[in-house]
Amino acid sequence: MGSLLSGVAAFLVASIVLVALLAGIGGWALWSQIKQQSTTVTQLESKHSKQIQTLRTSLKETVAALETLAVQSHAQRQQITSLQSQAEEIRSQARKERAAAQALLLNLQRRIVELEKREAAR
Repeated sequence: MGSLLSGVAAFLVASIVLVALLAGIGGWALWSQIKQQSTTVTQLESKHSKQIQTLRTSLKETVAALETLAVQSHAQRQQITSLQSQAEEIRSQARKERAAAQALLLNLQRRIVELEKREAAR
């Protein structure tokens, strides 16, 4: 019986040592993975930080370009408004000149008719 008990005790001790050894190996594997993930997270943070900085620089350039375009657009709108005013003035002047030319033409036609009547009456 003593040898049976000592065999069971040896088996239990061996089982405990085996479980402790497996737990140690598992702990080492987990520690390695955590360390590797920590490095990966640091690399990702660095990469994203660089990308964010690049995007911020690009955004600043885009905003500057948009501001320049807004100024140009405003100047062009003012120029278009000025040109429209000038075109309206030119149209108005052309209408006045046309009306004056038509009045002159009618006057000349009337005088020609009167001269023709005088000539015919002679």
